[in-house]
Amino acid sequence: MTGKPLYDVRSINNLKYMLEESTRLYQNKNAFYIKTNDDNYKGITYSEFKDDVNALGTALMNLGLGDCYIAVISENRYEWCVTYLGTVNGTGIIVPLDKELPVSEIENLLVRSGANAIVFSGKLEKEIRSINITATSVKYFINMDIDGDTHEFLSFKKLLEKGRDLLEAGDKSFIDADIDSEKMSVLLFTSGTTDLAKGVMLSHKNICSNITSVCSVLYIDSNDSVLSILPLHHTYECTCGFLLMIYNGCTISFIEGLKHIAKNLKETKPSILLAVPLILEGMYKKIWEQASKKRGTVLKLKAAIKISNLLLNVFKLDIRRKVFKQIHENIGGCVRLIISGAAAINPDVSKGFRSLGITVLQGYGLTECSPIVTVNRENTFRDDSIGLVLPGVEVKVDSPGKDGIGEILVKGGNV
Repeated sequence: MTGKPLYDVRSINNLKYMLEESTRLYQNKNAFYIKTNDDNYKGITYSEFKDDVNALGTALMNLGLGDCYIAVISENRYEWCVTYLGTVNGTGIIVPLDKELPVSEIENLLVRSGANAIVFSGKLEKEIRSINITATSVKYFINMDIDGDTHEFLSFKKLLEKGRDLLEAGDKSFIDADIDSEKMSVLLFTSGTTDLAKGVMLSHKNICSNITSVCSVLYIDSNDSVLSILPLHHTYECTCGFLLMIYNGCTISFIEGLKHIAKNLKETKPSILLAVPLILEGMYKKIWEQASKKRGTVLKLKAAIKISNLLLNVFKLDIRRKVFKQIHENIGGCVRLIISGAAAINPDVSKGFRSLGITVLQGYGLTECSPIVTVNRENTFRDDSIGLVLPGVEVKVDSPGKDGIGEILVKGGNV
């Protein structure tokens, strides 16, 4: 079975072209809205982002890393995104790693991937120093947070400066690099049914196919912004919370940690969130806990939900955002769409958010599929379902039993 598109999308065959087109369309708009060291926020435009990608990519090519495996490990941050596209847009292979892994496993994955460089957060400097360098192929350790090079580490900031100088001197090795959209460009390690992490290989074609398929059934445009909550080394967040947002001209901000989610929501005012059920169920529970602190508020809230649902269903009059204004403001005031994945969400939570004026859509995917396979639509949904198959994707249940359960087979450009 396969789904039908609802919206027109622009065709892209690789991520390099995607960034070029997004920069052409949205050049002076903020691609990122990030917190600075003085606790303020600053915007980084699409033009500035592309310039940084080109600068880093050129510097990496100059180091001889053009066709090499480059690992990246950090919290969600701007430099992670620059590293990702600065690698794959210059024919390299990016290897995203989980910052929560023990040193022994980081070392193991560096060995298994054959990584020639690793770009890392300064917060992980101690862990990186603990790696047995001689056991790996890593030649360059690039620190995102130091101002200058040391005998151990290269400075990310200095690499950007070097890349800009090279570009100004006429170095076009990165800019002119041809992209083979069928070639493996991303190597992801994901936990499977065994103790050994599986290596999953994705190409530009896989990811671009998934981006355009998702955008053909979910309406997202350049007026939207997203708060990146889930780890970027997961393909769900990387494809949908980063690359898909760049494709659409959205603005991306990063969470400082789950304990800061309420604060970050109010600071960045996103319109879209990607989350897992545990986070959403916690947010929904907190709404009712807050209501229960004041006598009579729970009854008033339940009555308001009944009335607003009646007006919406019978008279097509939507007053939810006005009636539940305070609840919306507590999560930033602008959230309109939440996409839930990675596990089944309690249908009552999805329904509850919708009653308050926030659409929660559940989907299904896996790393090997870049990752989205199915998703509910805004006007065609079931809260207890993973939704319809994406356009361009075919799904079959192999050898189903009497209960309909069997192995899921997926075919498409995203696989």
